[in-house]
Formats: sequence, structure tokens, C-alpha cells
Amino acid sequence: MTKNLIRLKTAAVLIMSIIFASCHSPQVNEESSVFVKTSQVKQLETTLTKNYPARIRAASDINLSFRVAGPILKVNVNEGEQVEKGDVVAEIDPRDYRIQLQATEAKYREVKAEVERITALYNKDKVSENDYEKAISGLKQVTAKYHAHQNALEDTRLKAPFAGQINKIFFDQGETVDAGMPIISLIDSQQYEIVTHIPAQDYLKKENFSGFICKSANLPGLEWPLELRNIVSQANLNGLYPVFFTLKTDSKDNILPGMSAEVLIKFMTDQRILFEIPLSAIFEKTGESKVWIINKDDGTIHSRNVEIERIKSSGIAIVNGDLKKSDILISAGVHSLKEGQKVRQLPAPTKSNVGNLM
Repeated sequence: MTKNLIRLKTAAVLIMSIIFASCHSPQVNEESSVFVKTSQVKQLETTLTKNYPARIRAASDINLSFRVAGPILKVNVNEGEQVEKGDVVAEIDPRDYRIQLQATEAKYREVKAEVERITALYNKDKVSENDYEKAISGLKQVTAKYHAHQNALEDTRLKAPFAGQINKIFFDQGETVDAGMPIISLIDSQQYEIVTHIPAQDYLKKENFSGFICKSANLPGLEWPLELRNIVSQANLNGLYPVFFTLKTDSKDNILPGMSAEVLIKFMTDQRILFEIPLSAIFEKTGESKVWIINKDDGTIHSRNVEIERIKSSGIAIVNGDLKKSDILISAGVHSLKEGQKVRQLPAPTKSNVGNLM
């Protein structure tokens, strides 16, 4: 009886010990992760930027002239005034042109009525074909003259071909002008162009142009994107090639024609995309240079091949490969890691913990 009691007590003690141990022993993770030092991939700029002096000017600066001659009856605008497309800016006295049109119109109506009468007789075989064709030819001639005189009367009114600003007025009311003489200078206030000149060595690299920016000393801190319009293939007397740009954005409130400017042209210097990474992030495997990239979703690591272009004295390697500037790579202890292993990034040192010593 005593032996049985002792056995029961011993068993009870063992069971309690097992339960106590299971409650207080630390849980072992099925998959443990290690802390690693990381660095973000930095993509290198593969462009070279050059600056050129430039000038801003209106896309169109033209002299308006009448298509007919005569005394100026009225000038409807002043220098510096804004006009819209189709506005009448000046007029020639239309008296003689109106009389001319009235005479031609009377003749036109007379000939037209006669042709209608001859056509009716021709359809009844009462007029010869030769007389009929002469009548039709006469009508065409007088019709053309009638329309020409209509246009001449309309051309006594000089209209703005586009919206812009009156730059200069060359003749005043009462002065007689010939057809084609400049009357008013009009500049386009809606569209500006930027003109610069580049040397031959840069002209030969025009296929490598990758971007264009305009700046003005009159407006420091501001810049505007440009669109290349054309490059003149004939050099000027200074051996430079004119380059014309248009503004991509509406910047008329900031810049004005005549302002000096600066054009920045970006050249592609290398067709390959290069990256800067710490040299300590690179390891060799099967004769190839590789780096570990962290999967941001699950914290696992995977190797990527890289090709070393050059190494800086600061310990930074310039590489190309299947990388992106948003990639996070491991920059230390890379030789002890395995494909698919889970890792955790070391937190960045705070200002109160410089050197990550605490």
C-alpha cells in the first residue's frame, strides 16, 4: 500500500513538472529571420546638361498690308493694343471700289440675263452652237470680273490674321498707300518661340537630345519645359546652328518677347542604365557577380546578377543589371545568406543613437 502511494506521488510530481516546463519554456519559431544592414539602389543620371544663351520672341511677327491701293480712311488701332483674329485694324476709302463693283454688277446681270435667253433658244435649236458657246464664254469672263471687284471692295478692310498685339503703325489716316506696302506690324501674343544657337559638335549630337528647359534671368527660380521645333542645318556667319523651340506650357503671364533667356539641353551620354551600390553588397557565385534584393512583401531575399562597370575609391560600385532604383539590397554580411531566406532590416540609427550603439 505504502509503495503504491509513493509511486502515485512520484507520477504526480513528474506530470506537474512536465506541465510547468511546457508553460515556461520559450517558443521556438519555425522560421527565424536575421537582422541585416540594407541600402537603397541609386540610379545614376545618364544625361549631360549644357546651357546656351537664347532669346524669347513671338512665334509670328508680320507686317500687314492692303491688297489694293488707295488713301487710308481709318486706322482703328493704337500701338500696343491687343486685337483678336478677324478684327478690322485699318480701312482704305472704298468709294472708287464700290463704284467699280456697281458697274461690274450691272454688266454681270445684263450678260447673265442674255445668256439665259440664248440658252433657252439653243435648247429649242433656234441658236447655233457657236453663238451659244460665245455667250457662255462672255458670262464666265464677266463673272470672274464681278467676283474680283467684290474681293477688291472687301480688301479695303485690313483684318488681323491672328490674335496679337499691335507693334507699330507705319501710316496714318489720309495717307495714300500702294498694294503690298506695310501698314501695321502685328506680333503673335498667343505663341512664343525661343531661339538659341549651338556649335557644330553639339549639332552632330542632336540624336542624343533628351530634354529641353528654358530659364530667364528676369525671373530667377522659374523654368519652363520646351519642345524642339526644328534645327537649321546651315550654320550662320559665326559657325553656329540656330535651334527653335516652342513652349510646352502657357507661360505668357511670366515671359515676354525680347527677354533674354537660357536654354538647357540634356544629352544622353550612355544608352545603358547604371546604378550606384555599396561594393560590400556584391558577392561572387558560380563566377558571376550578384547582390541580394529584399522582397518587400514577405521579407525574403533573392539574388540578382550585376555587372561591375567601375569602382570608386569611396567603396561605391557602378553597376548595370536587373535593378530598379526602388530596390532595397543587403549591404553587409552577404556571404552568409541563402536564397529565399527571411531577413529583417536593421532600423536606421536615431539622432540620439548615432552610430547605432544602443
